[in-house]
Amino acid sequence: MDGQSSTSFAQVAEPNLWYGDSTRLTPKQEEVALSLSRTCSSGIPPYICTMKRSNVVKRQLAFSREFSKRYIFPRLGTYGYETQVFAGNNLFGNKLNFSMIHGELRLLGGWPLFVKNNCIEAGHVCAFMFEEKEEGCMNMNIPSDDNTGKWKQ
Repeated sequence: MDGQSSTSFAQVAEPNLWYGDSTRLTPKQEEVALSLSRTCSSGIPPYICTMKRSNVVKRQLAFSREFSKRYIFPRLGTYGYETQVFAGNNLFGNKLNFSMIHGELRLLGGWPLFVKNNCIEAGHVCAFMFEEKEEGCMNMNIPSDDNTGKWKQ
């Protein structure tokens, strides 16, 4: 695919980034996203999305089907797993369960507590970085431009 703006739902060819639905970045955030793409070593591009109200009040977060199908399913299959998610400078992380449901990677058990502990609100932009630890195991890191797990608007 040719490079697309951050308002699209598709992958950008170069650099290797993936934007969630209706995600729009400021020039500073776009700069940070480009930097993240250069540091990605897992082969899974950073997934950048704007949190919707449903992401912070429901008990789960779903990634796009195309992203899940292209990058997550080949590595983990459709089974549920437990993973560690790190936000900003949090070195201990939170344990979350995730599954592939209806072709989408979904963060389930632990997501509401993670949202609360990291003060994630609708409108915040989060970048999810995936790190493969071993076969069938993956950690996620949510880096930010201010080490809180969110990007400034």
